[in-house]
Order: sequence, then structure tokens, then C-alpha cells
Amino acid sequence: MTTQQTPEQKAAEARAEKITFGIFGAIVLALVLGFLTMGLTGVGLVAVATVPVIYLLLIMMAGGKG
Repeated sequence: MTTQQTPEQKAAEARAEKITFGIFGAIVLALVLGFLTMGLTGVGLVAVATVPVIYLLLIMMAGGKG
């Protein structure tokens, strides 16, 4: 059973979704740019650089702050 959300909760949820899609879009863009500039090495460097970001997002979601 779902509860009704207040307009503030709906706005906060919409903002969180926009931020999430923005992060995903930035990661995909970085992967594409890395591949175009340095080939597979660039993709590997982007993957290594995004590991701390993903860990931070997982910790925030587990703590209820995301």
C-alpha cells in the first residue's frame, strides 16, 4: 500500500531523479569522450576514476541520504 506524497516530497523525488540521470549521463559522456580521445585506455581510466563516485553513491543510498 502506498501513501500519498506531499508536493514537497514529490519535488524532492523529482530533483533526486534529475541528479541521478545527470550523473549517469556524465559517466556515459566521459566514457565516450575517453574512448574517442585515448581509445580503450581512456575507457579504463574513466572506469577507474568512477569507482569512488559509485562507492559514495552506494553509501549515501544505504544511509538513506540519497
